[in-house]
Amino acid sequence: MTQANAEFAHSEGNSTMANGVNSHAEGNVTVTLGANSHAEGDGTLASGPNSHAEGSGTVASGANAHAEGAGTDATGDNSHAEGSNTTASATNAHAEGDSTTASGTGSHAEGAGTRAIGNNSHAEGAGTTAQGDNSHAEGGGATANGANSHAEGTGTTANGANSHAEGGGTTAAGTNSHAEGVNTAANGNNSHAEGDTTTAGGTSAHAEGSGTSAGGSSAHAEGSGTNASGSNAHAEGAGTQATGNNSHAEGGGAQATGPQAHAEGFNTLASLDNSHAEGAFTQATNISAHAEGEGTIASGERTHAEGLGARAIGNISHAEGLNTQSVGMISHAEGEGTIANGIRAHAEGLGTQANGAQSHAEGNSTVAGGDAAHAEGLLTQATGGSSHAEGESTIALAARAHAEGLSTQANGINSHAEGANTIASGINAHSQGDTTTASGNNSHAAGSNTVADALNSFAGGSNTNTGGLTGAYIMGENGTARFANSFHVANGLAIGPTLNSVILDGPGGNLYLDGAVLSPAAADYAEMFETADGQPIDAGYFVTLSGERITRAAAADSYILGVTSATPAFVADSSDLRWQGLFLKDEYGRLLKDEQGERILNPDYDPDQVYVPRRERQEWVAVGMLGKLIVRDDGTCVVNGYCKPNDAGIATASASGYRVMKRISDGLVRILFK
Repeated sequence: MTQANAEFAHSEGNSTMANGVNSHAEGNVTVTLGANSHAEGDGTLASGPNSHAEGSGTVASGANAHAEGAGTDATGDNSHAEGSNTTASATNAHAEGDSTTASGTGSHAEGAGTRAIGNNSHAEGAGTTAQGDNSHAEGGGATANGANSHAEGTGTTANGANSHAEGGGTTAAGTNSHAEGVNTAANGNNSHAEGDTTTAGGTSAHAEGSGTSAGGSSAHAEGSGTNASGSNAHAEGAGTQATGNNSHAEGGGAQATGPQAHAEGFNTLASLDNSHAEGAFTQATNISAHAEGEGTIASGERTHAEGLGARAIGNISHAEGLNTQSVGMISHAEGEGTIANGIRAHAEGLGTQANGAQSHAEGNSTVAGGDAAHAEGLLTQATGGSSHAEGESTIALAARAHAEGLSTQANGINSHAEGANTIASGINAHSQGDTTTASGNNSHAAGSNTVADALNSFAGGSNTNTGGLTGAYIMGENGTARFANSFHVANGLAIGPTLNSVILDGPGGNLYLDGAVLSPAAADYAEMFETADGQPIDAGYFVTLSGERITRAAAADSYILGVTSATPAFVADSSDLRWQGLFLKDEYGRLLKDEQGERILNPDYDPDQVYVPRRERQEWVAVGMLGKLIVRDDGTCVVNGYCKPNDAGIATASASGYRVMKRISDGLVRILFK
């Protein structure tokens, strides 16, 4: 039975009911309640004004709603439900397909089991949900929860506003984020995750590749298993970590954990601010440190390690080469196995050590242990401050010492050893040559097997020794000094006694000779005498004594002292070096000495007076008393004859007297005086 209960209503079919004004019910058990509504099919209900229900078991309850298909429900005004068991519950909503729901205003759900919950949202595919306003979910099991978000693919989730998730199992949780690929997560605002199992957790971060994570804001992780957790960090390659802000890690297993750090290569570490590690197994573990090569470590601030196994430990130090170490601040080690321990030290070469501050070691197995020391060559050691060792197996032990050559030792302060196997152990000492020793302060040993073992001493030549005598000077061979502050010429035997051929006794003023005194140009022996009248007497005159002084000889003089000589071979009593009364003497003229054996200065000595030697004073004359002498003559002397003085003090012929050897000129002859 059909019923048309309202004005202008129309009911037809089987058990239909048209209750709304101008409504139309047709088919089987259909009902129209709303004005101008239309129900048709089987068991449909059009309750909203101007609604339309058709198909089987459909309901159009919203104004102007349209339900069609089977079991659909269009409850929202102007909504449209079609397909099977779909629901369009919001104004202007559209649900189609199978078991879909469009519950948001202006939403659209299509496919199977989809839900369009947000206003103006769109869900399509299978099991998708578009919950955010203006969101879009498509594919299988995709969820778009954020406003204006887009989820597509399989099992994707777009939670953030304006986010986009695509692919499989991806999540775009941050505002404006984008996740694509497989199991990726873009959690940070404005982030982008792509690839396989990547995570972009930081704001504006980007993760791509496989198993990467960009946790820091504006970070970028790419490759495989990389982690960029610092702000603005960048990790690329495999297993790298850029955890410091603004850091960069690339390669395999590299870690940049400090701010602005950079790690590249294989298993490198840049752990502190502005550090840089590159190569393989390198570590830059301090501020602004740089390690490169393989197995290098830059652990000090602002250090640089490069090469293989190099370590830069001291702040601002530099180690390069193979297994080098720069331990001191501002130090530099280069080469192989070198160590720069001192501040500002420099070690280079092979196995060298610069241990002192400002020290320098170079060459092979050298050690510069003292501050400002320098060791170079092979197996040298500069231990003292400001010392210098060079050559092979040399040692500069004391401050400012210098050892050079082969196996030399400069052990004394300011000492210098050079040559082979020499030792300078005294302060300011100098040894040179072969196997020499300068052990006295200010001493000097030169030559071969010489020893200068006393203060201010000198030993030169071969196998000479100063004998522990202060100021002794010896040269020659096979001899030992006899006197302090004296000059010696050695002339001994290699096997047998050590001898001296010449000794100049400084304190005593004596000259010792083991041989003759030779004078090639001069002939006579002379002594200095003062003239009786203080006036000069020229050369070539016979003179006689007047007490201690001299006058020209006359024919009547029974005693002739000698002839004034211009070129004596030997001059006695000259006092050429000092005033004859400078030191106190006994009545025999022997020097008096104090308890220390030193000469005693005469209290009458006036240091302000300038001493003029006797030979430079006119009143002192050299008188030849033995030997060949040139004498003036009156022209009567003949060779092989004899002469005597006349009243003028010049020679005249005589039957006896002094033998005439040669006439030199009209007024000069050479005689033999004895």
